[in-house]
Amino acid sequence: MQERTQRTAIAWLLLAACTPRPTSDGEPPPPPSASNAAAPLQCADPAPTASPAVATSPAPSAEPPTAPYQPPEPTAESTGPAPRKTIGTFDDWVKAYAGLGEPEAEKRPPRLRRARELALASGRITFVRSGDVFAMDLATGVEAQLTRKTQRNVAPTFLGDGRRIAFLSNRDGMAWRVFLMNADGTEQRPITGKFSAWYGEPSFAISPDGARVAYVARARAPADEGLEELHLVEVASGDDQRIGQPATLSQCTFSPGGDAVHCVAGEFDAEHLLSVELATRRVRRLPDAGNHMFSAARFLGDRLLFSASETGALCCQRSRLYTTALDGTGIKGLGSFWVSGSMHPEVSPKGSKIAVAWSVRVGGFGADYWNELTLLDANGGADRPLTSAFPRPFYSAYEPAWAPDDRHLAFTLSLCPYAGCEPTIRSVVVIDTRDAKAVPAFIAYGRGASWSPVP
Repeated sequence: MQERTQRTAIAWLLLAACTPRPTSDGEPPPPPSASNAAAPLQCADPAPTASPAVATSPAPSAEPPTAPYQPPEPTAESTGPAPRKTIGTFDDWVKAYAGLGEPEAEKRPPRLRRARELALASGRITFVRSGDVFAMDLATGVEAQLTRKTQRNVAPTFLGDGRRIAFLSNRDGMAWRVFLMNADGTEQRPITGKFSAWYGEPSFAISPDGARVAYVARARAPADEGLEELHLVEVASGDDQRIGQPATLSQCTFSPGGDAVHCVAGEFDAEHLLSVELATRRVRRLPDAGNHMFSAARFLGDRLLFSASETGALCCQRSRLYTTALDGTGIKGLGSFWVSGSMHPEVSPKGSKIAVAWSVRVGGFGADYWNELTLLDANGGADRPLTSAFPRPFYSAYEPAWAPDDRHLAFTLSLCPYAGCEPTIRSVVVIDTRDAKAVPAFIAYGRGASWSPVP
């Protein structure tokens, strides 16, 4: 315990002197450099730490769902109008800017297109606004509210059949549960017991067929303070098993066939990927080939795709893309694109393109982050910026989500027109990746888009 506390203290000292990692709730940790060739900052690498051992254990520690489920009575909420904020003009933002570095004052933000200008004859998209889940029919432009507060409802994800949506909700108190509902918002029910995270919203994933949920929960034993547990829930039976021993875990994803789960494990300079074979519950640490600071694994054909850094110091991070066989062997770099910050790739449904969300700090500690999106070919080549037309640091782009047509890409565009602010206006926008000169189209106010896999 003392050793973990010392490691945590050292890590936070590094955070104060170097580049922080993205936050757990999906808000990108603002980034560092406008160019992917920006020189990394210099500082000493910390000594690597040992990663907690992972072994299979059937001991459940999360509360199973109760049946039948009775949602709590909604509480009265204020219906008064929210105070209006003065946003001002772009010239006002530039004049009032007090951050470190030089803002892109010479740029003018492009006017967003309208949704009907996209080549989309059909499709549904879901997103979050002010703690509630919404959906929009892109063919008609009709928006529907699917949840009604009583705390927060976040992270909606369409399942493989497009008929159901999984999401996180803490409507039963401070603890979270994964819920399932029909695509029209009806028949909302919890499919996990209550669990919590050490920081922010917990991490969860659901298999494409909706049969299993994997979630990361705060470890409950006092000796495991600061560690998380990986749980696997069978939706039909409600059986909840802890997989492996407590560790530092995040960013779990299911394989396309739903037969395996891949997570990022370890801390800072000791991060690595682990895989769980669901039929046997076997947990395996994948080789890291000397890399650090991994992103969630994605499937690119028959290989895993992820980003990692050759250096373990947050201030000297230089991320690039890698692929590996499913057993972790044969790690090799993909393309030449890199950034002096964090990277998170998303592969298009047909595997032809990769959208990379990256985050880089410009100007050193205390300066603003730049959050950008770049498009790559599936072989890692021909990188093309998708969001460089928006002046930084006033805009941020993150949370890319591919449409099933392998062509359109939704993402969150945030407007934050002053130094050190929290994003005040978040919009879900969609861009046509086949059009090299395309400007994103406004869909709705909100964030965290998820497409229905059925057009």
